[in-house]
Amino acid sequence: MAQTTLIHGDALDFGRQADMIMTDPPYDMSGTQLAKIIDQYDCDHMVLLTTMKQLLDFLPRTNWKLAFDFVWDGVMPKKSKNYMQPNYVHQTGVYLTKPGVKSVFDRRKRQRSDVFEANGYWPTILRAPRNQTQSHGHAKNHDAMTDLLGSFSVKSVVDMFGGSGSTAFAAYELDIPVTVIEKDADTFQLIKKNIRFMSAYGLEVIE
Repeated sequence: MAQTTLIHGDALDFGRQADMIMTDPPYDMSGTQLAKIIDQYDCDHMVLLTTMKQLLDFLPRTNWKLAFDFVWDGVMPKKSKNYMQPNYVHQTGVYLTKPGVKSVFDRRKRQRSDVFEANGYWPTILRAPRNQTQSHGHAKNHDAMTDLLGSFSVKSVVDMFGGSGSTAFAAYELDIPVTVIEKDADTFQLIKKNIRFMSAYGLEVIE
């Protein structure tokens, strides 16, 4: 199996080279801060799960180019306590490339688990229900993450906002080398616990 590297630290301090960034930044992070972090990483492709507000703040501060967008449908609404905000049921997803870089997306590469026609059909709404039993409140649907990453021809991936470790699970399933970085100590320990079985296949933990 491919190497999985888990790092406890600030994403700003760990620039890495990979074919693709696949990440879900904190929703309240400014586009300026996100651009500062992303610039530390040597990658030509990026899949970003974000909010439209964050995306519009981020893009003018970078040279990343939009290839296409999609909707990440979490299905179960978030019960926001702020009456000035909607109850989010989805996130904005985008595939971005560096200028002049050819797309590595191939809709025929993997049969999605939420699509039953085995004909390369790739709707731009990904059904990704959250599992209420997951121990991390913002955990992404693992099948959907694997379907998403598996639709790109890449040989390595990095996620600088590790969260629940969904990118690590997707990369493991697809046998793609992955580096996952998480700043929060409790969340890092949760990821470490959840992926400990990978130590038998090639897991490096840097604390």
